[in-house]
Amino acid sequence: MEIPLLKEKILFAYEKIIAAKSILLVTHEHPDGDGLSSLCALAVFLDCLGKNQTLFCADPAQDFFSFLPQIHKITAQKNFNFSEFDLIIVLDCGCLARTKLTEEIKNRGQNQFVIEFDHHPKTDDYSDLEIRALKSSTAELLYYFFSNNNLEINKNIANCLLTGILTDTGNLLFGAVTKETIKISSAMLLHGATFPKITKYTLQNKSLAALKAWGKILDNLKLNKKYNLAFSVLTYEDIQALKKEFGNKDLLDVATDILNNVDGVKAVVFLREEEKGKIRGSLRTKEAKVDVSRLASFLNGGGHPKASAFRLPGSIMKTKTGWKII
Repeated sequence: MEIPLLKEKILFAYEKIIAAKSILLVTHEHPDGDGLSSLCALAVFLDCLGKNQTLFCADPAQDFFSFLPQIHKITAQKNFNFSEFDLIIVLDCGCLARTKLTEEIKNRGQNQFVIEFDHHPKTDDYSDLEIRALKSSTAELLYYFFSNNNLEINKNIANCLLTGILTDTGNLLFGAVTKETIKISSAMLLHGATFPKITKYTLQNKSLAALKAWGKILDNLKLNKKYNLAFSVLTYEDIQALKKEFGNKDLLDVATDILNNVDGVKAVVFLREEEKGKIRGSLRTKEAKVDVSRLASFLNGGGHPKASAFRLPGSIMKTKTGWKII
């Protein structure tokens, strides 16, 4: 690891894991491939240590990540006694509210220690040990945890780490990819990760529902010529119609990344009202001089310079001239 202080923190994290009796692993709501893969990678590792563990995520895991080891152990219900955990590890989640354990973590006991692994810019200060670096993914950051502690990376852990890297970098196409990212991805293949299987489930395995949702998103795609900004929206009614036809599935997993393929624009914005009166926004850019995290931060969101998100109260309404938020 090129950052001595980070290496020191990583070694200390391992010491805390070894000493812990009961561990809670947490990732953010609406989990992506990086959050789920990081969660599962540590779960596999803790199994090897024989550690008592619970995996928590506020939303059910998406079907297309069902191939990840240990993912079936994730619970979306708080059917546990939080006070019984002496170690809480939060993965890929700098915003405390997105854990859906805000009160529990804020009011934790003196004997409860919180470790945070995250590759996003810092949003909240809530952990006892913050392991943060602006890497391509939290999965890449976890690789350093394993390598610096000289821990074995078995085939299951390698599959998890490679899945996290690939899904958070658009299969190694995004600007956050570095030489180290490529080296680590190659190392995961040598450790037994199966690239064809991962891409089959995460890139190629798209349902008819998802494809129809993308069609609607592309149909609504517009260009703001003043700011050279591409944008699309899905209203609450749009999403409810899709759910009525296909069920309550996550149809929008990589929609913003698809929009980011629009050529010649400074950035893309995707707004959707998945819950009545609650708007989620995603921002992406390929431009070297554009930092979408500044706009996201202005809107009380956050993320990376090239990929960020925010939330707003309100509803999306279609008008004769376009859409507006009311």
